[in-house]
Amino acid sequence: MRHSAFPLALTAALWGSTALAQATPEGAAELTAVLQTYLGTTPGVVSVAPEGDAYGVKLDFALLLAKLPPEITGSLSPLMLQVTDNGDGTWDYSMDQSVTLSYVIGTEMSATTTYGSVKLSGVFDEALGDSSEYSLEATDITTEQTQTDPSMGGQVVIKGTVASMTYAGNAEAGEAGVDTTFTSTAKDMTYDVSFPTGEGMPPMSVTATIAEGGMEGNATGYRPQAVYGLLAWFVAHPDEAAMEADKAGLKAQIEGGLPFFDNISATGSYKTITVNSPVGPIGLQEAGLAIDMNGVVSEGLFREAISLKGLTIPEGIVPPFAADMVPTDLDIDLAVSGFDLAAPAMLGLGVLDLPAGTPPAPDFDMQMLSALLPTGAVDITLAPGGITAPGYVLSYEGAMSAGLMSAPSGDAKISLTGIEAIMTALQSAPPEMGAQDILPMIAMAQGLAKPEGDALVWEVNMAPTGAVSVNGMELVPGQQ
Repeated sequence: MRHSAFPLALTAALWGSTALAQATPEGAAELTAVLQTYLGTTPGVVSVAPEGDAYGVKLDFALLLAKLPPEITGSLSPLMLQVTDNGDGTWDYSMDQSVTLSYVIGTEMSATTTYGSVKLSGVFDEALGDSSEYSLEATDITTEQTQTDPSMGGQVVIKGTVASMTYAGNAEAGEAGVDTTFTSTAKDMTYDVSFPTGEGMPPMSVTATIAEGGMEGNATGYRPQAVYGLLAWFVAHPDEAAMEADKAGLKAQIEGGLPFFDNISATGSYKTITVNSPVGPIGLQEAGLAIDMNGVVSEGLFREAISLKGLTIPEGIVPPFAADMVPTDLDIDLAVSGFDLAAPAMLGLGVLDLPAGTPPAPDFDMQMLSALLPTGAVDITLAPGGITAPGYVLSYEGAMSAGLMSAPSGDAKISLTGIEAIMTALQSAPPEMGAQDILPMIAMAQGLAKPEGDALVWEVNMAPTGAVSVNGMELVPGQQ
């Protein structure tokens, strides 16, 4: 039997079961030894026994959690799995049980999460070094977290429930590592947050409900062997002295595993959100999120997009003259690129070559910065997005280069429809609010704009010299 990277997949993905080959005591002993490579040899943590055509695997992480520093305590239900060797380099695995996880950090924080039912299943492929398919279904999830905040004079308590959640995916060999796709769903989520309001005052409570949520995404170039090997190294070096004695081994594990993954991207949304706040109910039809990021590679990338649709607020919270100014929708999509994570990672690994207690060179921070920003700047892109309200629509997009040693430079385009509604609202505001003081600035901006249909448009340019112009008119002179 070949077990290469099987252990961590079992502990991290552990799901499914089909019987094809008779389990044996010898196979159980070998599987135990392989799992202990990654989870240590503490008696009782790993237990494997033949159960007909499958192996019964028990993982008791409580024995490992007991080794945490005294100020941290934790517990986790033993995980009971069925694992089947299919005899062709693949393994089926499954789990069907309830699970409870809890931890306490000193007197500052404690939390407990209970999963009424957890069903996991999947197939681990030794040639792939990962699960070729996997799924998880959890129901009746409850959690309670308490955090003591002296500055607020008491405890913040968060209670949550989730009726059900699922997670499933597939993996296959890619050009470099493993390429995976995944989906997740969650339904009927509730969250109740209680926080102190002052000595002798009752706590304030905010409750939120979310009807459903979901996400889908993919990862390319994932190196499971690198992750498994790094975990095995830390298990084999449980204390600071052991780690210090084998810094060369740690460097080799990290260096050989980089970049760990090439890219991860995901998009998701939560729908029908209601927040019962002290000022009344706040509603949101949908909240969306998208993430796109590269691993520890030279072509650095991080992108995040957020969208909000159908925002409603309690009646009376905004005065009538400003009712049409409250946004209902928002879209913002921001990406940062042009940086290098691979070069500074290699520089950082070089520190592991230094004798114990030897600090890096005095210019090490500058070396890291130069490695991170090979051109001295990053590129920031704002994709087309906007803010929508009953009285106006504001749209924006742009791109610029920004560095520590140079002025930001780039271009942006801003367009607005409904400026008349904005001015009417400001003019209708009570004089004591001072809203009319903003009118001259709006009039100035209106004078700089160029019309495009019903919209006013401002095309902004920031030159490398520091000069700023709007629609070709220089407003800020640059340095010569």
